[in-house]
Amino acid sequence: MVLLPCFTDIKGHVTREMVRTDDGFVINTVTVQSERVRLSDNSEPPIVLLHGFAGGAGIWCKNFDALAAERTVYAIDMVGFGRSSRPVFSEDPVEAEAMFVKSLESWRRTMCLPSFILAGHSMGGFVAGAYTLQHPSRVEHLILVDCWGMPPRPENHEEHRSKLPGWVRTLGTILQPFSPLFGLRAVGPFGSMLLRMLRPDMKNKYADMFDDRTIPNYLYHLNAQPPSGEVAMKHLSIPFGWAKCPLLPRLCSSLDPDVPMTLLYGQRSWVDCNSGYKLKTVRPDSYVDVRIVDRAGHHIYSDQSKSFNDIVAEVCRRVSDHLTTSAEEEEDE
Repeated sequence: MVLLPCFTDIKGHVTREMVRTDDGFVINTVTVQSERVRLSDNSEPPIVLLHGFAGGAGIWCKNFDALAAERTVYAIDMVGFGRSSRPVFSEDPVEAEAMFVKSLESWRRTMCLPSFILAGHSMGGFVAGAYTLQHPSRVEHLILVDCWGMPPRPENHEEHRSKLPGWVRTLGTILQPFSPLFGLRAVGPFGSMLLRMLRPDMKNKYADMFDDRTIPNYLYHLNAQPPSGEVAMKHLSIPFGWAKCPLLPRLCSSLDPDVPMTLLYGQRSWVDCNSGYKLKTVRPDSYVDVRIVDRAGHHIYSDQSKSFNDIVAEVCRRVSDHLTTSAEEEEDE
């Protein structure tokens, strides 16, 4: 499989490890540290990045250096994707979700991380939210980046479907009986070319780092393997784009009020930002910040990487300041 050569362009110290957890999962883990952090006794809580559907750890390459300036960054291939374990997921959406949560928690234990800042994009945001509901004490701050699966499917869901990108509607209709990425594998070695035709934007998003086919080839090789996580996504979802067990009602009713949250939405994204504002309304005594990123689509971290990096860095500083204040108050008592 292709390993992103862009890692050689990262200024920080980058390592990749296949982490075998105590529950038997193997999680491809990319760790990034600035030279200053690596050579110091850094106590800042790390940030853990969860990619979206059909993605991998390398999609965050435009964010690594900025986010690693003050703390360790971990980006993983979620179980079922990339180079991580590809288990057989239950067809039951609750059990499928639980496997994602279980694998992330077993990875945390294996990595000996008492807590971290958790950021997830799209499907990764859904997993991040589900994890935080189960393990709130492990999450210093939850960052949901254009999160998939938030609101329940409305009665006028056909109207929402019409707002989805044309390629999403077309592929969804054709491939509905199959695994979501069946077509990519069906064309064999032409899959990378098919990806470039269907998603030319993915190359363009990283044009300031690469002028070749690095990103399309990387995404193709991530998903040319036997399906696992994509099958889980099918079990988790209702066409087109809704979750069988939506996250928003659970976050509103069950999330620990002490868990601070930041929700990022792309100004041009097909994801509805109203879920973020509803969370802010129903959690008046909790920290909930909603940000709309100008000129960004669904992939905020690559569409407007500087804005994304600045917002996340701000969140990280807030976490550090809060922990410092809490420690000082404990000393005074």
